[in-house]
Amino acid sequence: MLQRLIELWDQNMPENGMIHDVILRSEHSLLEDEETKEVKLIIAPAEGEQPAASVFLYELEPGKSCEVEIELEYPGLDLSEQGERLWEQAREIVAEVSLSEKKRFLAPGQLEEATFILDYHFVVECSDEEGTEKIIKQAASDLGKLLGL
Repeated sequence: MLQRLIELWDQNMPENGMIHDVILRSEHSLLEDEETKEVKLIIAPAEGEQPAASVFLYELEPGKSCEVEIELEYPGLDLSEQGERLWEQAREIVAEVSLSEKKRFLAPGQLEEATFILDYHFVVECSDEEGTEKIIKQAASDLGKLLGL
């Protein structure tokens, strides 16, 4: 299932952005006989390097369903007005998107770095191949629009 989702993202991203890296993470529990796998696709806009997006793929039930989580980072925005405007624009594209802000200080009152993060997720069912293709195509299109903000 994860392999098929990677292929679908690869097919649908060229017009919306570029996949720069694919990372597979696998964890095996020492206490329980269980293994989890996660794939992370790192995506940047077709032109430029910012903002960067990460698409995480998690198998929920092997061969049955998979969760897709999309996270975009917009560095350098440190005014709450910019963040609010970004969130309003993003919600027009993906209604269920959430916004968080990450700030890094070197000393009290000395802001070194601020980043806004947009994220959202959805679940795809393996049994519906045609539906999965439509969902990923729409998600890639939405991601391309978000990368353009």
